Amino acid sequence: MKWSSVLTWSGLGAFVGFAIAVALYSPKGSENFVYLIYVGVAAGVILGLRYPIESRASAYAFPLGFLATSLLAGLWMVKSVAFNDLYILLALVVLLLILIGPLNLLDMFLVPVTYFGGFSVAMLVFRGYEPLQGSEGAVMGLFMSGVMGAILAFFAVLGRWAFSAAKNIPRR
Repeated sequence: MKWSSVLTWSGLGAFVGFAIAVALYSPKGSENFVYLIYVGVAAGVILGLRYPIESRASAYAFPLGFLATSLLAGLWMVKSVAFNDLYILLALVVLLLILIGPLNLLDMFLVPVTYFGGFSVAMLVFRGYEPLQGSEGAVMGLFMSGVMGAILAFFAVLGRWAFSAAKNIPRR
């Protein structure tokens, strides 16, 4: 069993579950569609066990997205978090993903998807938690960290891949 494959597929499943839940959302309808994120994670675990893929950075991006969002939510529950703190946390995520680096192009392009999958699972965990909902700017800041984190995660692994590719170009 390859844990990297299971984590990558889980992040991909969480993202697909989030996308389906957003597509099915209706202001008058049931809000239970958000639990499709958990269904996506479970389907991702099954697919990861059945169809292993080679990945490294996207496997780390899923727990990093979950951890960064959970850490920010936890901080926002006990104190007011400035946007500088958010940027520092995102810089740490970028640094970690630069150090990890992608194995191949598929791994590189799956990083933002799996990071956002981890973010969506964390947001579902903290869904409806009153101290977090009552903090001014907390939910907006968490969404900003998820979207901006996914974009920055992609550019981190793209930069690592570009420098690795440039290193292999022969000099004249």
